Amino acid sequence: MNRSSEPFPLNTFEEFVELSDQIIPVSWKIAQDGNSQPAHAYPPKITLSPITGKIRELRISKSLVRHLIYKGEPYPVCPYKVYHCQLLRDIITAPSESMVKGLYFESRCIGSSAGGEIITDLTRHKKTGKKLSDHERIDHAVELFHQVVKDYQLIVDPHYTQIYRKRRWIDPARQSHVPVYLDGTLDFISPIATPRYSFDAATIDLKLTKDRDVTDSFSNGLFHSSPWGAPERMDFIEATMYRLLFEMPFVYLVFDFKKENPGFKDIPIVTHVNDPDSGKANLAQQRMNDLYTTLRWVSESIFRWEALRWPMEPDTLVCAKCVILDCPSREERIEI
Repeated sequence: MNRSSEPFPLNTFEEFVELSDQIIPVSWKIAQDGNSQPAHAYPPKITLSPITGKIRELRISKSLVRHLIYKGEPYPVCPYKVYHCQLLRDIITAPSESMVKGLYFESRCIGSSAGGEIITDLTRHKKTGKKLSDHERIDHAVELFHQVVKDYQLIVDPHYTQIYRKRRWIDPARQSHVPVYLDGTLDFISPIATPRYSFDAATIDLKLTKDRDVTDSFSNGLFHSSPWGAPERMDFIEATMYRLLFEMPFVYLVFDFKKENPGFKDIPIVTHVNDPDSGKANLAQQRMNDLYTTLRWVSESIFRWEALRWPMEPDTLVCAKCVILDCPSREERIEI
């Protein structure tokens, strides 16, 4: 990967495309390598044998990992719910209000969200039809994004947005009886030039949050928020997984819509195990080791649950908002 610490020169889009042909084999040419598929909103994460009904292919994404484990600590899960909601995905959970806001933000910034979904409006005032305060603030964040595009010399082009990639994952420590793949869809690929660093091409991940300066990772027991104000405390699984998938530097662009002093921050994540800087290389290797440990736990857990025939394991947190309404174990009393 060509990386420079010098100010990034002003390139034309044609120069970027020419460079991309050399160092980004996963751009629009992905469609030719057999590892690409048309965008779908909720594709299953497993392929089942039509004969045995067993898993014959497993695809692990950042969203699947996020539902199961955080920084090495597994969440309480019900295997039966994991099977239907995260793997087979024949039962879908409606997106939360914050998720809808994030999808709207992505749609306004880069044209669409993952899966090709486009959200052009948010819930408005029931009587007046006017935008609510959060809606107006998010629109200001969209305007700020377009200013950042100019300031950081980003290129937002439909050919380089919402790109899907699937890659075989081989566990160096043990052999799986079923092919395991990593898959994911990036927001967009672009050069980026800031006063602190520059990359000829990077995976850019857009994030919308209520407060970019929050330093605590709040949890409801099943999900942790990202401490954007203290990124060193983050879970780096997403960034390292995308390094394996797209083989490029990874940068978060984080925008918030808080009432006072809204703004943005860019957060490049160290993920290159062959970085010329030995300190960064060692840090990246440590994070990559954590990723492999997590992937190993996720895949082994899924195959173990399958062997147990996806048992129903009621839990107060898990059952409280479960969307599988006909689950026979849903109403079981759980000791507290």
